[in-house]
Amino acid sequence: MSESYSINLYFCPLTIKACDSQASELLKSWLPEDELIKVDRYIKQEAKAQGLMVRGYLRGILSRHSDLLPNEWCFEYGDKGKPRLTDAQFEQTGIDFNLSHSGAWLLVGICVPKTANNELDAVEFGVDIERCRSTTNIHSILSHYFSEPEKRALLALPEALQRDRFFDLWALKESYIKAKGLGLALSLKSFAFDFSTAVKSSLPLQLGQSDSPQAVIKPVGIELNSQIQLNLLNDNQIDEPVLGQKSEDGISAAENWQCVLGHLDEDYRFAVSVGGCDKLNLNAKQMNLNELLTVYR
Repeated sequence: MSESYSINLYFCPLTIKACDSQASELLKSWLPEDELIKVDRYIKQEAKAQGLMVRGYLRGILSRHSDLLPNEWCFEYGDKGKPRLTDAQFEQTGIDFNLSHSGAWLLVGICVPKTANNELDAVEFGVDIERCRSTTNIHSILSHYFSEPEKRALLALPEALQRDRFFDLWALKESYIKAKGLGLALSLKSFAFDFSTAVKSSLPLQLGQSDSPQAVIKPVGIELNSQIQLNLLNDNQIDEPVLGQKSEDGISAAENWQCVLGHLDEDYRFAVSVGGCDKLNLNAKQMNLNELLTVYR
């Protein structure tokens, strides 16, 4: 039975200067030995700080949705490396999560059922954030990784709009692949996103706390496209049933998938794909590292 879910999106700036020695020590105290070893493997100091921040943000944000402390979270990994809570902690909290980072931003997505259900199964949930890069040769990538319907729709756009559509599609495709948890075992040509069904709206983004206690926090609107249609092609390269009503051209609409695309600003866009639900509610907040750490200092 499909359920209604609340999706909480946290946009976290990876500002290295915010990770000073005090913050670094606190974040390290949250991590188990295996994660500390992974962070220490980075050669460049900037990469180490960023790796520490990514792991710290995830643990601190998870604790905003549970009574568990940041150092108490335990993760397992799928065959293709997708992280998830252990069965015991999922049963305790009902939380699914996913994360993605690109350039200066980390996106952490927290998926929580809106009604308590001890027997609730994990949904298929993935998020992605992408920075639009002017140096990417989009046309050489189109033929290798995009389905024919996506290519036709993109190339039908004015040339000035094609690059933005490319990165929009890339974010959506990454979010779907991450939701499935199959990595590149899932052919990028085996599914397609159709923007003709998209509904435009604005998603309020709650800004992080200011250093000034008198400051008034005002939400900022994010351009959002929801109800983007996910279609499955009949020439799938994996053993996955094609769901939905088949059409004569070999394309079938995927059932119970919610796919949305948003633009954080001119350079960054993000996507969310959720399978196994018929309704979801999105909330967005910019989470600064200092705001998060203040709670646990």
